[in-house]
Amino acid sequence: MAETATDQAFAPIPTRKKRGLAGLAWRLSLPVRRLLGSGDVDNSVEAQLAVSYFLNEMNAAAVRTYPAWSRLLDGAFSECALDFDERRALFEVHPIDDYYFAGVVALECARMRGLYNALEASEILGEVGAQVDAAAGRQDRVVSDLVFYIMGKIELGSGVDRMKAPHDKVVKAILHHIGVDKVESTRALMRDKALRHQLGEPLAVGIPQWWKAFQTQFRLYWPTAEERAAETQDESEEPVLATETAEAPTPLRGRRRRRAVAL
Repeated sequence: MAETATDQAFAPIPTRKKRGLAGLAWRLSLPVRRLLGSGDVDNSVEAQLAVSYFLNEMNAAAVRTYPAWSRLLDGAFSECALDFDERRALFEVHPIDDYYFAGVVALECARMRGLYNALEASEILGEVGAQVDAAAGRQDRVVSDLVFYIMGKIELGSGVDRMKAPHDKVVKAILHHIGVDKVESTRALMRDKALRHQLGEPLAVGIPQWWKAFQTQFRLYWPTAEERAAETQDESEEPVLATETAEAPTPLRGRRRRRAVAL
């Protein structure tokens, strides 16, 4: 699998803030410590914030790779003898771009499970489930349900690290949710290995291995209830500057949004 997409630079992810007088002293001394070559840098990132950056990057990757993927799929459909109702069932009812985004997220989440222990992975996936639908611009659970469905398919194949082509599982799951296997004239596409290989290529080479790269630079933490309360109190006491920007990235809106459908 190509590693070029993995090497893309991270967006500037805010790391953990030290609070109170100790935090103030730490920040004031930072220029001096940097001048002295100190490596005392807190590189821990709250899991909730890390997931929001992860989904933003996956959204960007989906926007970047979906057009080529969609053209391949449209070309395959164009060779099938579809009547009006069948064409509508395939193209108008299903949010195919959102299915593709779910596949991108699921593939990278499956890789992530080999980098963190079971408890940490479960917590991260809980955050993904809570945020991914909003990141896709949806108010239902179409994307989150499909993310975990695809991850289940990958794990049934012994996990992403031991599979030769985990992206093929993603392609099959997307085609299944579109209903390709339910239409007589398109049913053969599910068995077309050459087509699935073509559809899997953008997933194989165009999606950055985000969690692998993240782990080399940052560590995750989950704040306690006491830390949450202290953070809320500190934020209420500190003045908010007009130029201050939000920590979480703004979700991309490059993909076309469609109405919700029942899967």
